[in-house]
Amino acid sequence: MRRLVLLLLLAGCDGWPESPKPPAPLPPPEGAVPRGAAAQQRALAAPGPPVDAALLAEGADRYAIFCTPCHGARGVGDGVVVSRGHPPIPPLPADPARSMAAIAENRAGAHPMADRLDPRQRWAVARHVEALMRAAP
Repeated sequence: MRRLVLLLLLAGCDGWPESPKPPAPLPPPEGAVPRGAAAQQRALAAPGPPVDAALLAEGADRYAIFCTPCHGARGVGDGVVVSRGHPPIPPLPADPARSMAAIAENRAGAHPMADRLDPRQRWAVARHVEALMRAAP
């Protein structure tokens, strides 16, 4: 009996009209910024967060995880990948603005890290690199 009721109910579904397709979305107005993009741009704008011990410690931590394999602990391009046959890697730039661009983009074949490091972490790494390059002989 249940099967018969179920079959009758399913048979009654054939007569339903197909829903109309929704219209294509309109393009965004000129000058529109994706939600959150303006805040992200402000977070990435120079001079960045205040440089303090916490920021430098966070930068050293992120650098050790993401940068050391290629750039080495001192940032001179002597990481473990070079010792295993990767072509030589140039030393890191001391200028934080150049470091920020290199972190976010694929500069000189580097792996972009914009999807792995939020703006504060990128500034932290850039400031850590700046300190590394000042300390380099």
